[in-house]
Amino acid sequence: MPNPTLLKAMLFFLLAWFTFTTGLGHAQETQSDSEQQTGSRFEMEEVVVTATRLEVDIRNVPRNVTVITAEDIAQAPSNYVPDLLSRETGINLQSFYGTDKQAVVDIRGMGETASSNVLVMVDGFRLNPPDLAGPDFSAIAIDEIERIEIVRGAASVLYGSGAVGGVINIVTKRGKKKPSAHAYAAYGSYDTFDSRASGGGQIQNLNFSVNASYYDTDGYRDNGFLRKKDAGIRLGYDATEYLNEQVFDAVIFSLGANYHKDKQGFPGGVSIDDIDSRTRRRETNSPDDDGKTTDWRFSGGLESDFGRWGILKINGGYRRRDNDFILGFTPLISESEQTSHIDEDDWLGDLSYVKEYSLGRTENTFQFGTDYYYTDYVSERIDQKVRKNSKVESLGVFFTNQTSIINNLSFNLGYRYNIYKGRFRNDVLEDFSGTSVWINGEEFDRNYYNNAFDVGAVYALRDNISFFASFATSFRIPNVDEFALATDDLKPQKGKHYDLGLRYRFRKLAEFNLTLFQIEIDDEIRFDPNLRVNSNFEDTTRRRGVETALKLYPAENLYIWGNYTYMVAEFENSDTNVPLVPRNSAGFGFEWQIVEPLLLGFTGKLVGKRYDGNDIDNDTFETLDPYQVYDVKLSYTYKKFKLFGGINNILDEMYSTVAFSESYFPMPTRNYYAGIQWSF
Repeated sequence: MPNPTLLKAMLFFLLAWFTFTTGLGHAQETQSDSEQQTGSRFEMEEVVVTATRLEVDIRNVPRNVTVITAEDIAQAPSNYVPDLLSRETGINLQSFYGTDKQAVVDIRGMGETASSNVLVMVDGFRLNPPDLAGPDFSAIAIDEIERIEIVRGAASVLYGSGAVGGVINIVTKRGKKKPSAHAYAAYGSYDTFDSRASGGGQIQNLNFSVNASYYDTDGYRDNGFLRKKDAGIRLGYDATEYLNEQVFDAVIFSLGANYHKDKQGFPGGVSIDDIDSRTRRRETNSPDDDGKTTDWRFSGGLESDFGRWGILKINGGYRRRDNDFILGFTPLISESEQTSHIDEDDWLGDLSYVKEYSLGRTENTFQFGTDYYYTDYVSERIDQKVRKNSKVESLGVFFTNQTSIINNLSFNLGYRYNIYKGRFRNDVLEDFSGTSVWINGEEFDRNYYNNAFDVGAVYALRDNISFFASFATSFRIPNVDEFALATDDLKPQKGKHYDLGLRYRFRKLAEFNLTLFQIEIDDEIRFDPNLRVNSNFEDTTRRRGVETALKLYPAENLYIWGNYTYMVAEFENSDTNVPLVPRNSAGFGFEWQIVEPLLLGFTGKLVGKRYDGNDIDNDTFETLDPYQVYDVKLSYTYKKFKLFGGINNILDEMYSTVAFSESYFPMPTRNYYAGIQWSF
């Protein structure tokens, strides 16, 4: 049964919904739109790219979509992108150390494999690595983010393998005509120092934006430190005026480069006997384990608008990731002799062509695209005496077509064909007379041919209310870590996804959305903790749920929001639940402009109990306790300066978001921060 506390929260927001839309709304019926506030955070008014790879109004997308703007990020109490995302509908956080390093966000109950079943991108550049590490949110400077688009459900037609639970696309800032710059500095608990600088502008046809940041914290736990620095630059150039205007309506070039470097400690897990002790939960059994990462990303693109002949886009990118780490440190040998290493080189490219056309009484947008991905990956695990060598490439071809019939009905159709080829070799480290030597293993190939399709429809009853429905298929190919330790018959998983929902906006006062969904996955890829091997489950996994969200503007100086998700994620035949997936979760908050320069922001997250990450049978280990976390932030703006301070985990909750075999990873208790921002 749903958690009573969460149901009360949901009922409260539904009551508020009817109160404001019938009471306050009636009082405003005589006002014109210009006299009402803008309600700029309403989803139906947003334009998104991620859901279709085209600029489309959310009201015309047959998916549950959320947009987090730069304004949301600036005013939210959250200091990390994963924490910010976890406040949204149907998204749950899996954090190991309470920072944005080694943090995973789970959409629609993927559980322990969320890092491989939820696709994260930056400006369309895939951030998920080829292994099990998951996308590195710490490599994204929060000051460079213009908006975050969240698309729930399957997106394999557009993005290929891994777009199962959903897609998160982080869109970075671009320089605008009026140059601007920001400097930020904050200090907080655990000796945490956070400094950032960013700026951008436009010089004739060239726009640019730059950012740099440095972050240093001792962390909540012993050996939980994290030190990182980031830098980035993005350039855009409009070359239209130099080209034949009879051929081109617009031609725009873009370039980008990002650098990230960090070092962190690995405090490891905490036993179930110590997790409820305020002192012992902060201790570590691995005080000398740590890791270092260097990450470079380069990207470039060309967009050519040929007017009535359509639009052609070409993008490419390269990523280099180096990761050194020590697990199980011993003073008996040198650091170099016990340092494991990961080398990763990725090349990405995509091309798309878009053409609008009329057919009879319908208006259509056709899109054809192809994308290519190649990775050269080597992982030397000294602690396990194993070296994994992988060369993987994937080529996909897809098309979509959106058809509008009259003004209030549209249909979407899409299909992808994908070719995957991988070559792998597992080596072992042998000792010969005191000398360690790598012995090459036997190479093996894995080739797969997958397809995916989706269909969807949106019906707008009026401008302020629309209904949508969709059916889609998805696939996920095992990653290099899973292939390295797998049964001989390991194969891609395949899913079927059903969505049904509505969006409703009451004037400029309130907005409500509701989505019903079901996901059925065959051959889901999972790690068996008993056999220590990756395999496909024989049992179908099924995830069913309800996602609701409410946004209110009861007054010009007050914004209130809330969401609730009820989800059942289980193995169909055994009736056991998927580990690490809560049945109930909710988020809520408000922003109150107390007086013009003074803003108070508050957020809360409630998560129900979950089964241990290794508890496939649901009866081997203790469950993770439900938790509720509340954060608050107060900011005061004076001319070009903003002073701010905040408290995270106000109620001093002791909780964990993940645990494996009763080894828990505790999250920080109550902590504080304060700082200043200068905009000029």
